[in-house]
Amino acid sequence: MEILKIDKVNKFYGELHALKDVSLSVAQGEVVVILGPSGCGKSTLLRTINGLEPVQSGNFIIEGEQINQNFKEWRRIRQKIGMVFQSYELFDHLSVLHNIILGPMKVQNVPKEEAIALAREWLKIVGLADKENSYPKELSGGQKQRIAIVRSLVMKPKIMLFDEVTAALDPEIVR
Repeated sequence: MEILKIDKVNKFYGELHALKDVSLSVAQGEVVVILGPSGCGKSTLLRTINGLEPVQSGNFIIEGEQINQNFKEWRRIRQKIGMVFQSYELFDHLSVLHNIILGPMKVQNVPKEEAIALAREWLKIVGLADKENSYPKELSGGQKQRIAIVRSLVMKPKIMLFDEVTAALDPEIVR
């Protein structure tokens, strides 16, 4: 089953044609790697898939639902898409646990106890169960990145987008 289809997407930044007629199809369970030099549009493509960057033309089909440049329901669609950014985007004033449970509680109305249980389960999986009460400033870059990954996974997305997700991780953990 096709979970994501991108059809002739074009994105401009002024005169710069960042994405030129990009088309892509991704089946459920498939892993796709977009590889290229710095500045070729990899991050821009991911941001357009998540509706964080508008496109000038083209369409996205997510789980059979057509989305074009005039689409107004990105908040609903983003429920299906998890994204881990290059820069982690953690809230410095919140503990690891609170960074993770904020989304499920505020966006999906998950009860606090359920969100905490799921967060702890994922923290154990990524080897950071002992960091739930730590704050981002107390963590290494690789630990922050794993927290960002967990924060996305607890939302139970249908599609995960990773923007250079392993850049800050230790080679041992990447494996």
